[in-house]
Amino acid sequence: MTDSGKNDPLPVKSKDGAEHSVRALIDQLASQYGLRVDDKTVRKEFRDCFGKNHEHANDGRFDLTYSVRSRLPGDQHGKALRAMRKKLEAEGYKISGYRQDSSDALMDAKGGKDNFFVSVESYVPATDLVFSVNTPCFLPPGVKQEQVSAPAPTTTPVAPLPVGEPAVSANRFPDNPFG
Repeated sequence: MTDSGKNDPLPVKSKDGAEHSVRALIDQLASQYGLRVDDKTVRKEFRDCFGKNHEHANDGRFDLTYSVRSRLPGDQHGKALRAMRKKLEAEGYKISGYRQDSSDALMDAKGGKDNFFVSVESYVPATDLVFSVNTPCFLPPGVKQEQVSAPAPTTTPVAPLPVGEPAVSANRFPDNPFG
């Protein structure tokens, strides 16, 4: 029986290390257009990791959501994003969303060596750029990864039809899978 990859080894990083990596990326992106971020606008949240089927382990695994703003007039947002896009693509990020209007800019990317999800977008009103980063799940250093058990099968065995019984749906509309 397979566990669909849910027990694959997690990358190891401390909370301080994760925050440092995220902030270094944001500072690198901002510097591509000569910007500095405003430390007074930092918002960060460390959370326990949950699997896609809400599996939970008690080994300290976590992820981080981090955002910060930088002052920049809206008419320059597009030019700034173009410079940042080149930097991200050079570091192995795949751009998954990009919009550059005169008063609204947005770029989403995922990848790099740490597999971060990065978003840079215009803040409304368009006086700032907002840098946001979400990390994947990290396991703290020195902790043994807990193995999460695979869920029980969700299918119920079905008895075969008696010989001669038609294998036709009892639905009013046999061609409609919803009945």
